[in-house]
Amino acid sequence: MQSQTLNTAQKVAVVTGGSSGIGLSFVTELHAAGWLVYAGGRDQAKLARLTEQLPGVRTFACDVSDRAALASAADRVAAETGKIDLLISNAGGLKEVDFTSPDVASLEFAPQLRDNLEGAINLVCSFLPLLRKSANGRIIVVGSGYGVVPTLRAPIYSAAKAGLHMFAKALRYQLKPTGITVTEVLPPAVDTPAIAHRKVPKLSPAFVAQKTLEAAQSGRPEVYLGQTKMLPVMLRIAPKFIEKIALKS
Repeated sequence: MQSQTLNTAQKVAVVTGGSSGIGLSFVTELHAAGWLVYAGGRDQAKLARLTEQLPGVRTFACDVSDRAALASAADRVAAETGKIDLLISNAGGLKEVDFTSPDVASLEFAPQLRDNLEGAINLVCSFLPLLRKSANGRIIVVGSGYGVVPTLRAPIYSAAKAGLHMFAKALRYQLKPTGITVTEVLPPAVDTPAIAHRKVPKLSPAFVAQKTLEAAQSGRPEVYLGQTKMLPVMLRIAPKFIEKIALKS
């Protein structure tokens, strides 16, 4: 059974999508650094393996599109710790969608919008009161390079991540007077099970987590890694050219 005792000097983090991929790397890094980590996810079996792999990590089963479930998770964290210091919105996923297909009228698109955009908003709404109780609250939003340039194979994913990018920007300005910082990471392809089938250059999840945590610690607003590193400059210099490249990726 997990201990309910909290060292008052211990930092507390909440990570969604924490049982695999980039989320698991965030959990691993923070756990190694001595944080008390709450890892959320939809797969109970993966969450169980996580607690075996990293004793002391606390988990909660939750779909970020379910506001009631997130509220319940926040209530639990409040009862056990009284505050959090870091909130990481990582849950999401990419599904390839072809709008030129004959059955376009039956395309299922709502889950991608919920997972990649609405879920992040739900998470912030649920945990922001706890984050306000920290002396140094931080939010990390896992976006995508496809949120600033489109991808031909996943237009709904691009739209959702573009919305997330604007949400992170606006949230950053709104929360500035509170001292809470918002850091968004916009990586290229990352070596996770979701894109294991794609033969393209990929960053390791551990690298993404390490660099993003470093950036959040220093209060940086945005983190571009690997192939996305030059995006801000290239979008000013040659936007059409860079979009053409991104469409094919």
